[in-house]
Order: sequence, then C-alpha cells, then structure tokens
Amino acid sequence: MNDILSRLAARKLAILVERAGTEVYRSQKPGVVPLIELVERFPRGLDGAVVADRVVGGCAARILAWLRVMRVHAAIGSAIAGAVLKKSGIDYLCRREVAQIRNRTDTGVCPFEALSQEHQDPGQLIAAVKSRLRQTRPGSLTRPRES
Repeated sequence: MNDILSRLAARKLAILVERAGTEVYRSQKPGVVPLIELVERFPRGLDGAVVADRVVGGCAARILAWLRVMRVHAAIGSAIAGAVLKKSGIDYLCRREVAQIRNRTDTGVCPFEALSQEHQDPGQLIAAVKSRLRQTRPGSLTRPRES
C-alpha cells in the first residue's frame, strides 16, 4: 500500500512516526503504551508528522488527533478511527478496516477502544488510559528511549 507501512512491517514495529522525512519515534511495544509515550515525549504535539501503526482504533485516533499529526497509515483500523480522524482533518489510509478493535483474546471489544467511547475528550481519555495502564500493567509507563 505504501512505503511507511512496508517499513513498519519489515522492521517488526508497532508504530513508526516520521516528520519532514526523518524518523522521530518508533516502538515495538504493543497496544497503547507507545501512544502515551508519544504524548509524554511530544507534549506540544506532532504537527506535520506521518504515523504508521499496526492497529488504529478510536483510542489511538483520538490521541493522534490530539497530537495534531498530518496523516495516519494503519495496517488495521476501525470505522470509529476513520470517523475521528476525518472529523479532525487528518488524512487516513487503512489496509483493512474492521467495525471495532477487539481485545487480545477476541472475546470482546478492546478495553481502550471502550475507554475512548466513554472519554471522547482527548485530555480525559489520555488520563483514563494512563490510569488503566498503571492498574493493569504496572511499570509500562516508563520514560521512552530516544529513537
């Protein structure tokens, strides 16, 4: 589909962020942890950035919109993500669209996708995601390494 998603897959990354043709962040960590690391590392946003992510649901879309990225490329993306990004004026390209992002055991909706429906304000969502991560994955929110 495109070069940045190909690089994401070839390097076995979960997320890759480039701005002005330069890589500014990458992570192999699954889930929403890399998104929270982006928020902490780039508190003023990522204007003009292009993001490639393996999975983009409503939670990721709201956080990426808060970061003011320019374009999002997803291997898998939810319909909600597409709507959020479109409403935010962010270009969105998705290889495979699904109705919703499921949890890791495929027994229900992803808990972070559910949080994004409960907290549609990005600031409240980010706080709720951090709280959930501290409860369910202690130590997951460590200082991000430099790329």
